[in-house]
Amino acid sequence: MNEGEAEIYKEKDWKDLEPNYAIKIFLTVLYSLILLTGIVGNGVTIQVMQVLQHNGYMQKYVTDHLVSLACSDLLVLLIGMPVELYSATWFPFTSTSGDASCKIYNFLFEACSYATILNVATLSFERYMAICHPFRFKALAGERTGCLIALAWVTSVFVAIPLLFTTGMEGHVIEPDVGPVQNLTFCTNLRERWGVYRASIFVAFILYIVVLVSVGVMCRGMILVLQKTMRPMGGGVNGAEGTPKHESARVKAAKKQTILFLVPEFLG
Repeated sequence: MNEGEAEIYKEKDWKDLEPNYAIKIFLTVLYSLILLTGIVGNGVTIQVMQVLQHNGYMQKYVTDHLVSLACSDLLVLLIGMPVELYSATWFPFTSTSGDASCKIYNFLFEACSYATILNVATLSFERYMAICHPFRFKALAGERTGCLIALAWVTSVFVAIPLLFTTGMEGHVIEPDVGPVQNLTFCTNLRERWGVYRASIFVAFILYIVVLVSVGVMCRGMILVLQKTMRPMGGGVNGAEGTPKHESARVKAAKKQTILFLVPEFLG
């Protein structure tokens, strides 16, 4: 530590930067409610999807994607929130976790976060193929859904791998004659790997933008196809003539496709 850093630490007690006890209690209650809501909500989603598939109300490939999405959301909550509450709220400057646990935490949290994004993308892709290219969708049936879900998780793991090498424990123990005795250690990105860390974050950001734009384009394509399918047929005024008293099978099928499109997209 140079003289300038020593002077700073001599005058600063880092404990003063921690939130007060009332804020810690409030954040603990808030995090607990969010965690409990997420666990219950995703658990119910998994159960409901299984029941709907068993009773034939929803196709298997849709439920598989939604279950995978719910699992990734659940893992993000279970991995991220307890650690964030402990390390960022209660003990922000005195992390007791080792270097290995710090790396594993960052890796798992980011991998599950990327998996959530990619699960939304693969679900949207399957719905896009089913609505806009139904014949090609049926021709590619089989293990397609399982392969897409596996691809989403494997890609997430590969994207998160750099965090195993670019994150770790940073900090030092302040000497008693320099300032208050404090163990200032943080689980963060390593200074000597800052370039690699920045590159990995940039790649992840580009991946997110690509997925976001792709999902938007696919959703627009699906909406256009569904609107065209549900457009009334006939040569009368506003299509009144030629429209049967009861809904045609084509219109009913289009409405069913709309529901099957909107429900997964909303849950995702």
